[in-house]
Amino acid sequence: MKISDDTRRVIEFLEAYSEEGLRKKNDLEVLLEISASRGDFAFANKLIFTGKSVFKLYKTFKKSTGNNADALKTQLSSSIEDLRRLLRSATDDADEQIKKRFEETYFVDTNGAVANLIDLSHDLSVLKDLQTDRNQSIKQQNNDL
Repeated sequence: MKISDDTRRVIEFLEAYSEEGLRKKNDLEVLLEISASRGDFAFANKLIFTGKSVFKLYKTFKKSTGNNADALKTQLSSSIEDLRRLLRSATDDADEQIKKRFEETYFVDTNGAVANLIDLSHDLSVLKDLQTDRNQSIKQQNNDL
């Protein structure tokens, strides 16, 4: 899949914006390119929101104990499955090489695939944080007028 210059610039900006850097930069690039080529910004936002949710639940789960941990684990597992469904939908029409990479990286039933999903959700979370920061900045500018 050819990645546009615009998508590459977005990824470079996100890499600089992220305190820890991106973890699954190439796959995020593919997802952004697919979303842009479809013109389906509602889908892209749902993917970004779900990724943010997975990453936030994961961070909370890592800090939790007792009964709270069981409830969070259930919620995290459900959110991970939602993310997998969205990724499958995104890559349905992709070329075979991308389908195979996503299948082997995210869709197999292994701990490694879950770790990869967490890493991708980190990157989607960074993108969501950027969207939120940008929206708050625009609101502040409007308030200053």
